[in-house]
Amino acid sequence: MEASVESPLALLEADPLFAGASRAALSALLGAAEPARWEDGATIFRCGEPADALVLLADGRVRLATPGRRAVEVAAPGRFGEEAAGLGMRSCDALADGPVRGFLLPRAALAEFGARRPSFAIDATAALAAHAGGEPIVPPRRRAPRAEAPASLADVAGWAAVLLVPPVVHGIARSAGASAEAGLFGAILAAVVLLWALALVDEFVPPLVATVAVLFAGLAPANVALGGFSSPSLLTLLGVFALSAVIAASGLSRRLMLRLLSVLPDRPAWQEAALLAGGALLSPVMPSANARFSLLLPLQREVGDGLRLPPGGAGRTALLAAAFDGAMLFSPVLATSKSSNLAAIELLPAQVRDEFRGAWWLVGAAVAAVGLVVFHRFSMRRTFPTEARAPLPRERIEEQLRVLGPVSTAECFALAGFGFFLVGTLTQPWHHVPSPWLAGVVLVALMLTGTFGKREFRESLDWPMVFFLLGVDGMTRTMSHLGLDAAFARAVGDVFGVVGGRIGPFVLAALATTLFVRLALPTTAGMLVAVVVLLPVARAQGIHPWICIFLAALFSDLWFFRHQNSVWLQARSGGWSDAADERLFLAHVRRMNLARVAVAFLSIPWWRWLGLL
Repeated sequence: MEASVESPLALLEADPLFAGASRAALSALLGAAEPARWEDGATIFRCGEPADALVLLADGRVRLATPGRRAVEVAAPGRFGEEAAGLGMRSCDALADGPVRGFLLPRAALAEFGARRPSFAIDATAALAAHAGGEPIVPPRRRAPRAEAPASLADVAGWAAVLLVPPVVHGIARSAGASAEAGLFGAILAAVVLLWALALVDEFVPPLVATVAVLFAGLAPANVALGGFSSPSLLTLLGVFALSAVIAASGLSRRLMLRLLSVLPDRPAWQEAALLAGGALLSPVMPSANARFSLLLPLQREVGDGLRLPPGGAGRTALLAAAFDGAMLFSPVLATSKSSNLAAIELLPAQVRDEFRGAWWLVGAAVAAVGLVVFHRFSMRRTFPTEARAPLPRERIEEQLRVLGPVSTAECFALAGFGFFLVGTLTQPWHHVPSPWLAGVVLVALMLTGTFGKREFRESLDWPMVFFLLGVDGMTRTMSHLGLDAAFARAVGDVFGVVGGRIGPFVLAALATTLFVRLALPTTAGMLVAVVVLLPVARAQGIHPWICIFLAALFSDLWFFRHQNSVWLQARSGGWSDAADERLFLAHVRRMNLARVAVAFLSIPWWRWLGLL
């Protein structure tokens, strides 16, 4: 097959640097490739410049000149500029020797490819050395290694607070008449909150610290402190995380999104709706907004590149906002779309817990789900003006689908597992099989078929999140064992007395409590702490406990500062936000914050009709 400007596929398949790449990886590289041309004598890049792309040479010759004045020629078909996959800085000059045409593979696309193949950067550097004919490569300037920086003043102050505040809390609790066990657990809880709020350790560490401290002090028996590890939530977490990993690794999610883009009308509203729908499809089986965003980001980039939308323009920002909402919008409306939802379910009474693990969570949140989508569409139209753009490159999308080839066995198993879990969860009121057992069946099926093996079980499961959620579950069981939940309900009864059993004031109380907690705590921990605070109030006020959990899940997604939203931090750290207008994006975020409050009040008549009020 002769290489052409329209298709870099032949160059990728013939290049030993990309040998053995999966069809999904080739499809991603194909979508990122950008055609380029240079005239005779043009400087393609110079030594010392940042290496922003690798070049696949489709036609012509290029002369590489090293700082040692050694000249090397590269003729088509070939490749040069491997620094973009390894060193990061150009090690030579590249000059066009006659008319040249080729394709640029951006550094971001190479980084995604290298994430799946750890040796890729080393292979690229070896290929670069081969170009130089044995001459030592001039590496980018590096700073001299420095001694390890001492601990910052903030860290020292944080650890001092962790050591000093818990004893103070213990003393205050004892002076207020609390039992020795309650005072000791209060001190442990204070240490956990400080570790979370000051970000001194990873998020999953404080609950494990609390579990060990509770067992060491004998505050609760092992079957209580470690109760989360014997709860059905463990099966739900393992099954859902395994299914999400298979969906991503098999290429099924990419295939579905590309197919959506290929059949939808070539209009901005439909392309943005495709990204939102992609997030909705992933939400039932992927309880991590960050994971959903990671899958949607490359797709929104491919759409933006194909439409030739200018960086920083309204069109690029609208696509980023659609991918962001696809990852975030459905988090509170499904039991399995947010990891903290899975943990919070365990705090419900047994009968309510079994009921809302399945379709009843979605039924209860139906008005909010529809309202959020409607508000999203309204905000997108008001915030992002339409701009001129090129037609969607349907030929490139179809070629990417052809590269993916026929549906693989892994994709079939992933699709079957997704369908089984989704249909089984939605029909739970008829068959009465708890959703944890459905998730367990999916997990066992994926492992028996070899789709999810030992390596995937070790590397693809989010074990820190699993231990975080089960540790938090153990903490709440310990509180109940010590009777602290009932004592807390009595203590806060006066503070929340203004609620008076009315749902409107309770929604406002849930909003204020969640926003206050989220100022210091991350999303998952903040939601669970808000639930622990609000659940006794809901019980005392005669409000259904699921409404309390749903409101905490809904309001914990509100954010005003960058550090409050890990999905936006992910976009910034990966450089994805550089191509967007942050002012327009944050204006959309503010509108969606108001939308979340509005849909909570709009759901009240629906909850009354369902008999939850």
